[in-house]
Amino acid sequence: LGPAFLPVFMREMNVESEKSAWAFANTLLTLQFIVLVVLAAALCLFPGAVVGFLTQWSADASPERFRLAQESVRSLAPALVGLSLGSTTYVLLNSHKRFFLAAFGDAVWKLCVVLFLLAGAVWSRDSARMLVWGLVAGSACKLLTHLFGLRDKLRNFRPALHLSHPAVKTMCLLALPLLLGIIVAKMRDQVNHVYLLSSLDRSGLMQANSMGRKLQGTLLYLVPYTLSIAAFPFFCELVSKADAAGLGRLVTRFGRMLLSLFAPVAFFVAVAAVPLTALIFGGGYFDDVAVRRTSVALTFYTFGLPAAAIETIVMQAFFANRRMLTVTLIGIVFSSLSMAVSWCGIRFYGGRDLVVLAFIAGGFTLSRVFKCLTLVEMLKKNAPVFPFFETLVFLGRVVAAAGAAALGAWLIQRSGLLSGVGGKAGEALRLAVSAGVFGMLYLAAAYGLRIGELHEVVSLVRDKLRKRA
Repeated sequence: LGPAFLPVFMREMNVESEKSAWAFANTLLTLQFIVLVVLAAALCLFPGAVVGFLTQWSADASPERFRLAQESVRSLAPALVGLSLGSTTYVLLNSHKRFFLAAFGDAVWKLCVVLFLLAGAVWSRDSARMLVWGLVAGSACKLLTHLFGLRDKLRNFRPALHLSHPAVKTMCLLALPLLLGIIVAKMRDQVNHVYLLSSLDRSGLMQANSMGRKLQGTLLYLVPYTLSIAAFPFFCELVSKADAAGLGRLVTRFGRMLLSLFAPVAFFVAVAAVPLTALIFGGGYFDDVAVRRTSVALTFYTFGLPAAAIETIVMQAFFANRRMLTVTLIGIVFSSLSMAVSWCGIRFYGGRDLVVLAFIAGGFTLSRVFKCLTLVEMLKKNAPVFPFFETLVFLGRVVAAAGAAALGAWLIQRSGLLSGVGGKAGEALRLAVSAGVFGMLYLAAAYGLRIGELHEVVSLVRDKLRKRA
């Protein structure tokens, strides 16, 4: 809803009137609230049907997993209301360029989860249930934070169903292709990460795949996704001014900055996946086998991070140009490719755990790279983004710098440095030394190869910190 709602809402504010814009916004919020309440109620009443549809578990074949999944669906259903409404209030804050409280709402949600989890560890014997309560309470706190940010606009909020409003029709035409694409993407995730893996008798693969995705997903959400959301209103302004050259320069600039950051991250994770996984997740039931499995998934997923980072920026440019159908069709094609690769891995290599994980994670990464390249080429019809020769030379320099740094980090790990230090402290120390060597080598190589985007990122962060101080 966000990419379809924001440009229409901003147009109503700028071209029509604030009253018209809020009549449109109130209609969306009212419809959204009604649908969410009905959906949450259905999930609470029929959790077994949901679990049976999304997995291959059943009360007879996998009673314990089926029971736990049912409880999770029923307990977490109310969180949908706050989280989904919070996504719309997030966009409303961005439309008024109030980026801090929009992002702070997500931080409050996560902080609430952590506090409930800590309380469960200290005072309760049921930490899992406290975690669920934290997720539900956090969803409400996120929405309340956003409403605080919109406190001077609360007078405009009121339940309404102005279904004949022209902006409602415009938004629906933009949102329907996106909705189709999101459904296909979620179906891909369910097929790859739940349905296919739940068909295997061996335990642990679903956990390893999920843990392997976490680092990539967290980094993507913290930096590229947040940057793209903040940039979206500016993209909309450039499109409304028909400034294609300005849009192209901005997208290219952001994209090259992201590549200079996340290409080295992918290379470092490739050489440090095992110690990194052991440090973060190792211990207890998470044994050496689980570490090896998770490190394979982690490596493949993280190599998709640079393409995913570019994709977040490029898609916002498509949304600003209202080219929703193009994005949807491209997404469906490459989501289908990812599912096909995963199915082949299960079908032909179902008895080899590491190969299965490589197919699922590698297929996802491969489809993400091809999708990113296709999106960039299609966007060139609207804006001059990523000039081919210049981008190729830039990528070559970044890969060379990251590859040299990765080789140095790998040699440090192979040298057995600090091998006498055991336990988690030893793992953390060895990983820190390896990361330090990688960072120094990459910075030196970036300076030698004149990768100016990295210096630009550092300068932007330094300027922001000075302003806050």
